[in-house]
Amino acid sequence: MTTSDSTPQRQPSSAQNPPQLQEANFWTTGKGVLTIIGIAVAATAVVITFIFSTLDNDNEFGQPATYSDVPTDSVCGLGGVALEGSIADTPDAQWVEYRGAWLPTSEEYGPGNVGSEGEFSCFEHSPRGMLFAASAYTGQLTNPAYWEGDLQIFAGQHAEAHLTEAQELFTTVFSEADTALGGFRLVNYDGQTAQIDMAVTSFDGSETSRTSVVLNMVWAQGDWKIDATDPELGISLDPLPDLIGYQHWSA
Repeated sequence: MTTSDSTPQRQPSSAQNPPQLQEANFWTTGKGVLTIIGIAVAATAVVITFIFSTLDNDNEFGQPATYSDVPTDSVCGLGGVALEGSIADTPDAQWVEYRGAWLPTSEEYGPGNVGSEGEFSCFEHSPRGMLFAASAYTGQLTNPAYWEGDLQIFAGQHAEAHLTEAQELFTTVFSEADTALGGFRLVNYDGQTAQIDMAVTSFDGSETSRTSVVLNMVWAQGDWKIDATDPELGISLDPLPDLIGYQHWSA
């Protein structure tokens, strides 16, 4: 009778049956690591180049105005015509005092005309020209002494009604305080219309407050004016806690 062999079988040794070698991953080799480093350095260089090229034509306040080749259409022939861009860096200004209000002036941006009652007019057709116009109008509106004259600062079919409404609004808010411009923030500009936020600081005894004066501006008849083409007043006033986000703009 035959019996089965119960003797255990020996497993082949590693020398007899060597393990299968796995193919090495290129990215984990020395050459792969160097390749990754090279790609990262190249990408960083591209980003840095882009940033510096952008800074050459821009800054934190927007792209400088782009002037066209067309002749100036300012009512007094002042400056050039810039239909695109922004105010960019805060421009230089000569501040003059009239009737208690300190207003910015510039031989380059305006006003080109100053009336007998201290009215400013004729500003360059550019973002900075618009800034100087808005500054003059804000300074005049917030100073009750200017209401003694005839302010020609609105343009549009509702100009007369808006002037009356603005007089009531500004007299209510600012009649008991001394005021001064403190800053500005350009909201938008397209060459024919613009919106700008003027920061006004008021001093009433020992108390100081700030007001945001947002003006809708329009280029009309060779000058920047407050837009009165819409039935709604193109000016809004709101309390302002601080000047964060505004470009400094004061005498």
